[in-house]
Amino acid sequence: MNPFRRILSPLLGAVLAATFVAAPAKAQLEDTPQSLNAQATNEMKVGNWAEAHKLLQKCTDRFESVALQLYGPQFGVTWYRKGYCELKLKMYDDAMKSFEVCYKKYTNKNKEGGGNVYNKKALLYWGQAAQGAEDWALAIRMYKKFLEERDKTKEADSYQRGAFYIWMSICNFKLENIPEGVQHFETALKNKVQFATPEAGIVAAFQSLVDAVIEKRDEKALLTFIDQNRADIVIEPYDMQPYSPLFLGLAGKAYNADMERSAFALYQLIPPTQVMLEDAESRLARLGGRIGIKDGARVIRGQDLKDSIAVLEKKISSGDPHEVIQLSATAFLHEKHGNVRGAFAAYEQLELLYSKSSKREKHLYNLTRTASMIGEILSTEKYGSLFLRTFPDSEHVPAVRRMMLTSLFYGGEYVKCIEIAKIMLPKLEGSAPSKEHDICLHVLGGSYYYTGDYKEAQPLLDQHVEQYPESSFEVASLYFQASNYSRLQFWNKSAKLLDAFLTKHPDAGKNIYLPFALYDRANCHYALDEPDAALAKLNRLESEFPDAEIMDMALNLKGNVLQSQGEKQAAEEYYIKSLALAERRENDIVAGEALYYLIAMLGEKPKKKDDPNRMDEAIPYSDKFWEKYGDSSPYKAQVAVAQVYALGAAGRGEEALNRLRDVIAEMATRPGAAGLEEAIGSYTEVYLESHTPEELKNHYYNFPKIKPANKAARALLRIAVIGVFEDQIKEAGDDEQKKIKAEAGITVLFRDLKNEFDVKDLSNFILVRVGDFIRDTNSPREAIAYYDEVLNRDDKSYSFPALFGRAAVLAQGSKADQAKAIEDFKRVLADAQDKEDKDRALYQMIVTQMAMGEHEAAKENARLYLDREKGFASRKMEVSMLLAQAYDQMGMVNDALAAYVAVWNTYKGALRVSVPALKRYMELLWQRNQTGDKVADRQGAYNAGRTFIDLTRGILDKATQEEVDQWKDLEELVNEYVADPSVKSKEELAEEAGKR
Repeated sequence: MNPFRRILSPLLGAVLAATFVAAPAKAQLEDTPQSLNAQATNEMKVGNWAEAHKLLQKCTDRFESVALQLYGPQFGVTWYRKGYCELKLKMYDDAMKSFEVCYKKYTNKNKEGGGNVYNKKALLYWGQAAQGAEDWALAIRMYKKFLEERDKTKEADSYQRGAFYIWMSICNFKLENIPEGVQHFETALKNKVQFATPEAGIVAAFQSLVDAVIEKRDEKALLTFIDQNRADIVIEPYDMQPYSPLFLGLAGKAYNADMERSAFALYQLIPPTQVMLEDAESRLARLGGRIGIKDGARVIRGQDLKDSIAVLEKKISSGDPHEVIQLSATAFLHEKHGNVRGAFAAYEQLELLYSKSSKREKHLYNLTRTASMIGEILSTEKYGSLFLRTFPDSEHVPAVRRMMLTSLFYGGEYVKCIEIAKIMLPKLEGSAPSKEHDICLHVLGGSYYYTGDYKEAQPLLDQHVEQYPESSFEVASLYFQASNYSRLQFWNKSAKLLDAFLTKHPDAGKNIYLPFALYDRANCHYALDEPDAALAKLNRLESEFPDAEIMDMALNLKGNVLQSQGEKQAAEEYYIKSLALAERRENDIVAGEALYYLIAMLGEKPKKKDDPNRMDEAIPYSDKFWEKYGDSSPYKAQVAVAQVYALGAAGRGEEALNRLRDVIAEMATRPGAAGLEEAIGSYTEVYLESHTPEELKNHYYNFPKIKPANKAARALLRIAVIGVFEDQIKEAGDDEQKKIKAEAGITVLFRDLKNEFDVKDLSNFILVRVGDFIRDTNSPREAIAYYDEVLNRDDKSYSFPALFGRAAVLAQGSKADQAKAIEDFKRVLADAQDKEDKDRALYQMIVTQMAMGEHEAAKENARLYLDREKGFASRKMEVSMLLAQAYDQMGMVNDALAAYVAVWNTYKGALRVSVPALKRYMELLWQRNQTGDKVADRQGAYNAGRTFIDLTRGILDKATQEEVDQWKDLEELVNEYVADPSVKSKEELAEEAGKR
């Protein structure tokens, strides 16, 4: 078929004259459809598609309006040729329109001679244009329509069957109609000799098949196709060289789609480099001196063979045969897919088998790098040292040295990492940002994190995240940063960072820290009293990562959350699950933790008569704990405390007391041992059941097995005695002598603690207690040293009481001190787990802001405190007064009046607040002095004061002297106001009312 042969007949001059009256005779002859088509055909023959298109466009623009009437169907050939040019120029939308006009408008009226010989053929190329425009469905419809309507007897309707079925298969694959696409593809393959199916078309269709299979995740379809059609899709070795990169790319796509079997099947379609070379040389030799020969449907050209031979020989001689490329690609795809260990294996094969490769430096560098990433310390050292010896001038030398450090980090040698990185980091600060600084900063921060030195870790982790957002360690660094804040009990900050981390890196395949982050986020929710949200994270962790390393701890945490919600049965089930999992994993610490939770919950003394008593069920768990984990568990003290009531109820009280005593003595030898305070407190309670407070004091001053040099333990025992004296004060009632004696004892004990013990010797608990005591003396600033000692320790217990204590002292100081106090109050409010800590911090912050003159901030915080949904309650009366005063100071008179009314009206009996509130309310009304139809301000001020005085006179006998004095001042103000001529007394108002 020749799409360019001239079809149009000469046209009559009269017709041309009628169409182009103004055109010169010569122009008329040159611009006839015949001449324009002839010129276009000549251009098309030599591939000048753009020039041909211009001529044909000119023809259709000038003659289309009259073409059908003057030339009939044969003008459709012009549209056909125009569409063909547009197809070549990839003007697919224009081509579709041209072929559509050819087919629809210029239809042959009869089957005999002349007319539009390409009327049906336009359907075929309409489909081609639609395929080019990626309108796959339209392309398929046009192809099918062409088959239905084509005239099999005409040459003009002939077509390349092999290419046609390739096109049909590609369009179906693009629409993910894999079975139908395979059917057309196999038709083209099985008949590739008869249909002259082009090799390039087979490769294109195969590529589309792979893409469709990957998109639909239908690996079975691809493997089945390859298995059934291997002989037809395998390209001869001599002809494979140009297609090798494509097949490598398809294999890579399969890898990325987790279709490893398909990837390897695709690799197997690529023959070895040496085989390709030998086949090409053999074919070239058979050509002799000929330019080429035809082999079935294919033409074997000598120049093509020479080009392939040259490429293959160059690869082999350079040390980079196809196998090297294949292994490199495999390594790359493994790493891209997250399989770093697979990449390491491939790079190791490259080093062992192809060490003469020109790319050995790159391969050996990547081998060292991946060895470091997977924590192969010995391999990193081995190949890193080999690299440094072989390529001492390489640009990768600094990186390889970094990997030595990295390998230590991934090998868990954190202490050694800290020793090395602490020396390296200052030297690298001047070169930052740099890869060396990036890794050193990450390793040092991460090592501090893993060794539990969270305070040292945080600034380094923050710096790394800020300075290296594109670092290869970005995922780890973001997690360390967020998690480390939770270890420092910055719960809100940690929560926000963890949320951002989980959003940014949600793919578990690429984020190994995902289950740990879910656990940490659940822990933050729990700390912030968000149990439902905590359960949501833990449920996700349990369902998506049942084998996570953190799972045994997560099960314990879930039990904690459920227990806090009163779901004790469910909590018990999760503690038991955690215990079983921890025992299977031989995780003694978590197993001991689970046992502690079970003992504490089951061994709890019933608070009400009708509460279930399960103390006997706690005893087997208690016995198991001491038998299996008691020697080394960090929960030893907690268990000793938790089991007291259960063992006592079972007649084993003396055993419980002795266990407590031994645990106290043992733990006293370990600085900062967790739970020692609780153990002493519980021991005190049990001891006092059969001994007097004086006997307890003597016992604690000479506690068995605690040496005098053990100041921390001795101090704790004295604090326990102070607690007993404090209880005596509460129980003294009206016995003032008993109160005075107990208070004196407390003062002496605290003074001794302050004078005899250095702050370094005291536990966090004692430091806070002593600090709180000093804070109420005449030298409150001396307490700051005690609070600072708590806050500067790695042990974060009692941090929030220490923050509050320090802030309470600073709040009484200068403006600068008060600003620091505000920051401490904010931290307590944001992250403290105890609701009372949050409550008193917010209250004191409001008080401090008022003292600083920051009335707007005080007002907003007061409104926050009084918001019922926020749950603050213990100081509502005081905060209501502060809100009124804030409005007052800001000149918001109407708001202040309303707020003062709320205070004295709601808390009428609390004279220390209601009297000042009413007095200020009266003063504001008197100053405003508005009159109108309602009660005038000054009359209203008197009325409110007189009514209050009358109502509260009867409770003065129960008021303090200060309150009585304030009340009398208010009474004087009422009398002062009623003396004004504009104000009528209560009696006058009553008399007037009687007359009405």
